[in-house]
Amino acid sequence: MGKIKFNNMKKVIFLDIDGVLNTGLWYTQMDRNTPKDKYGYAFDPNAVDNLKRIIDETGADIVISSSWKSFGFSELEDMWQDRGLPGRLIGITPNSVSDEMLLNADLDHMEIFSIRGMEIKEWISKNGKYVSHYVIIDDMDNFLPEQKSHFVKTNPDVGITTEDMERAIIILKQ
Repeated sequence: MGKIKFNNMKKVIFLDIDGVLNTGLWYTQMDRNTPKDKYGYAFDPNAVDNLKRIIDETGADIVISSSWKSFGFSELEDMWQDRGLPGRLIGITPNSVSDEMLLNADLDHMEIFSIRGMEIKEWISKNGKYVSHYVIIDDMDNFLPEQKSHFVKTNPDVGITTEDMERAIIILKQ
């Protein structure tokens, strides 16, 4: 699940990467001569700036909920540092849902098909005593009903927009 670094109550951003920081528009603007690092092409600078503004305004820390978590927490921490990305990573969501979560899933609400939402729920169930507020920023809408008020859906072509940033700040300040 990655190491958790909490000093006190935190605001948390559950962050997807593809469609949020990696955007379709940014990739269409690049050419074959655009430099890459060991992680691939740099993220869309507009989306990264909007993430930075969310963090600057709220002091939120980041938990990676993206499929990128398969690289592991240490590798993601290194990428964050190497690329000078904003904020502080404090963890990753579980790669799969525990048997206990599956046994307790409300099949009437189709939680079983909301795997990312269930992974976030599991992370919160283990670390929630340290979390005062959270927002989920993702381009896919596969979350649980109780998470909808914490959710900001991005357009994968442009990632985090100014409007998405403002909504995330409001959610984190409620």
